[in-house]
Amino acid sequence: MTHGTRRRLLDRKIIELLMSGKGINAIGVTLHVSKRRVRALREKARARGYLSNDGGPGGVALPPYPEGLFPDILDGRSDRESETDKLLEGRKEWIRERLAGGWHAVTVYEELKDSRVSRSSFYRYLDRHGFCPAGDNPRVIVEIVHRPGEALLLDWGKLRDVADPTTGKKKTLWMFAGILGYSRYLMVRLVWTMDLATTLTALEGFLRHMGGVPGRMTTDNPKCFALTASPYEPLLNPALERFAAHYGLTVECLPPRDPQKKGKIERVIPFLRRLYEAHGDAWEGLDESQTYMDGKLAIANQRQHGTTRKRPLDLLAEERRVLKPLPATAYTVEEFHEGLVRQDSHVRFDHKYYSVDEQYCGKSVVVLGSPRQVSIYHAGRLLEVHDRLTDPLKSKSTKPHHLKPWERDLSSQEPYRQRAQALGPQVDVMIEKILAQGDGFIDLRKVWGILSLDKRYSASRIDGACGRALVVGQMGYLAVKRWLDWEDAVMARPAHALDASPDAPAPVENKYARPLSVYREQVELVPKEVTS
Repeated sequence: MTHGTRRRLLDRKIIELLMSGKGINAIGVTLHVSKRRVRALREKARARGYLSNDGGPGGVALPPYPEGLFPDILDGRSDRESETDKLLEGRKEWIRERLAGGWHAVTVYEELKDSRVSRSSFYRYLDRHGFCPAGDNPRVIVEIVHRPGEALLLDWGKLRDVADPTTGKKKTLWMFAGILGYSRYLMVRLVWTMDLATTLTALEGFLRHMGGVPGRMTTDNPKCFALTASPYEPLLNPALERFAAHYGLTVECLPPRDPQKKGKIERVIPFLRRLYEAHGDAWEGLDESQTYMDGKLAIANQRQHGTTRKRPLDLLAEERRVLKPLPATAYTVEEFHEGLVRQDSHVRFDHKYYSVDEQYCGKSVVVLGSPRQVSIYHAGRLLEVHDRLTDPLKSKSTKPHHLKPWERDLSSQEPYRQRAQALGPQVDVMIEKILAQGDGFIDLRKVWGILSLDKRYSASRIDGACGRALVVGQMGYLAVKRWLDWEDAVMARPAHALDASPDAPAPVENKYARPLSVYREQVELVPKEVTS
């Protein structure tokens, strides 16, 4: 209330008391005003016809409230022209032009280059003449009106510091507050941390206290709600998405640094601190403080709200009729973990390890753990779902398609047999016998060792070596490799030694080796003098 408004209201009260027959002394004591002011107002009222000469009501009725009974007294200073106005009058259009062109007010002031005009007087000049400079324009906030059951607005705020009675260390007590957009019904939960599990448990308590689910919830971008904030589309925490899907709740994370869009909850955070201030500094536990705050909120929700002019508790009954019903089962709050994928393509969660594709090595993922399953997300996309490990003797859960080829289970031998058949029938027999010899453990290194020989030897040589190894009853990579090394040694003998041995095996073609005929031709071309 301004000084002028207060003066006009007091004048009206004094005249009304005079018209009712009150004396000057009684009015001065009741309203704490001087008798001289009462006498002056009495004379003014007689002059305007509000009072008669004998002190009763006059022939002129009082104007309706809130109009003033007498003309306002003009301040003589308002008629005097400012020195700044005189100095800037000739440059008024120049200033208007620059501001309309997008200049900031401080830029216009700097370009004036007039030492007689201070910066503060220049800003007052702009305000007096109604200039609205670009960049200095006060932001216009559109009023946000909510329908019944439309939105639940959420926010966090620090309530107080609490000293631990055993260690003496201070820790912060936070309040997680929610308000219904239509009824302005307030709810608060006192918490020590703002982690995901605590927040979702408190939010579920809000929904059950309301007795239904609103259309959406509006909040900022805390880490427990949004992994990445964005002015357009934030990346929501998968745990929050699953919670919202369970209750049929739409999540609205506001753009960063834009709290005005949920001003209904921002405005009440200081009010909630004021409700708690009478509690005092004594600390008797979290439950005692929560009970105290609930008692204060019960009173606050029964008082008339300054904007709606109605009691939030009454409007809550109207909102409850349009809230969506709660699901039959409560939501099981999942454990949350955020970490990096190790170089072995596993991520650690609760002292166990769960596999993902190797392309995510070194990248950050989100892990959600329920009593039965573990879900792994990257950038909001579900990568894998594992059964949660409960066996104390097992520490890794690895999907078969995440294993290297030589590490995979032999439940299907077809891929090994197909590759062996491409090298030759004897290779196929060798691989089949190795796969069939196991007793619960099969050393796949032998299988892959034989199959990978095609990088150095032709298929015919590998097939022949496997045949010789099978004849002598030898199975494994080393047996096949020994026969191939023997062939290499035979092929490396001099040409005359090969000619003198008709029973020696014929050289085998290989895509990485030249035939011996090439080397024989080179020997024949060398002069005998050089060779001798």
